[in-house]
Amino acid sequence: MEVTLLFTTVLSVFMIVLAVRVLDLRGSPVTKSFHKPDRQIDPKDLERAIRGHGNLIEYAPLFLILMLALELSDASKTLLYACGIIFTLGRLMHGIAFSFMKKNGFLRIGGMSLTFIGFLGLIVPALGITFF
Repeated sequence: MEVTLLFTTVLSVFMIVLAVRVLDLRGSPVTKSFHKPDRQIDPKDLERAIRGHGNLIEYAPLFLILMLALELSDASKTLLYACGIIFTLGRLMHGIAFSFMKKNGFLRIGGMSLTFIGFLGLIVPALGITFF
């Protein structure tokens, strides 16, 4: 289970980074002291940060469940690491594009593409185990 644990840890740390970003843009008293008193927050920035955080929360759990199921089924560690790296890189790209940038089509589209590639890399062998 060490492969799944590694990627769960990395994605959890990134989830906390994105959550702190949302808290900061909501004007949290915890982060308020790090900014000018007259700081103006663009509601669009907050909305994008919320979507960046939410998008990770939507995709990561199912990916990690699938990864764990394959790891417990003795799937190749190379496959698990490769798909985990691809998926995690995709989630990092997408989360950074949404939560920290105004617009970045390359990171957004590239991030979603890598997310789907990482998923498909696990789905195909899972189907093989399930049906064959």
